[in-house]
Amino acid sequence: MAPITTGLLFHGDDLGCKAFLAGQPAHYVYILRRPDGRPFYVGKGYGPRVFQHENEARHPNNRLSNAYKLNVIRSIWKAGLKPLYEIDLVTASADEAYAREAALIGLIKRLHEGGPLTNLAAGGGSTAGPAPASVERHSATLGGIPDDNPERATLNGFVLSIAHMNSVVIKPIGQFIARPTIPFPNKSRQLSLRQAVAVIASAAANGINMDGDCQIPRRVIVDGVAGLIENGVSCDLLTSKAVTVTAAPSPADEHFVMNAQQSASIVGQLGRQKCFDLGVLSGR
Repeated sequence: MAPITTGLLFHGDDLGCKAFLAGQPAHYVYILRRPDGRPFYVGKGYGPRVFQHENEARHPNNRLSNAYKLNVIRSIWKAGLKPLYEIDLVTASADEAYAREAALIGLIKRLHEGGPLTNLAAGGGSTAGPAPASVERHSATLGGIPDDNPERATLNGFVLSIAHMNSVVIKPIGQFIARPTIPFPNKSRQLSLRQAVAVIASAAANGINMDGDCQIPRRVIVDGVAGLIENGVSCDLLTSKAVTVTAAPSPADEHFVMNAQQSASIVGQLGRQKCFDLGVLSGR
């Protein structure tokens, strides 16, 4: 990614940022960066807002916060390092700050746009939209963002923020009959991007690291919507031998179990850089 020119009023650690912002009762635009300088979140703040992201990451995922962002912060901590803080703009005008936030997000780009930002919204004061897959919006419920099914829209948007899928891999729990994960008889499967995205989406939503052996729940919760990796892709994963499955009385309580080699194969379908940016890997 080509360097993006920023205001760079401040760049450093959290303590230095607190000192810089002290006594400035103004709106500001900030960039959270990895220790190597790569940006992962852009926001508009007032008061202590810029520091609340690390505070959120200190607690278990409440499934109401941006899981990608929190995963990245935790992966930085796991490496024994800390995020870097940049203040791009300080202004008395909230409108100016919102406009600059949106402009920076558009320049640096979000994950589904080929950039490194974990922002789910496009900025400018929006909290949910346009959805990460708004460019793919259409009336078909399976692959797009349906206007008449908010639960499916939430889950589809979450998945499509990782990679484009022609059909959904995670469905709202109450909108289909979940079946136990069993291999398809007399069939063979190869690990596919669709299978990999289902697993990686669950890892991201559940805050699970995929650097080695791991267990990924079939159940996900995104913005308060309970979802489940759908029957077909679950059985595909087992048939392709990409995972083993821990059986449970309810399919919603199944887990996909992977050794380090299986985890690496799934990560390889999407690419280590993308998984690093999603926060499900702590090293590239």
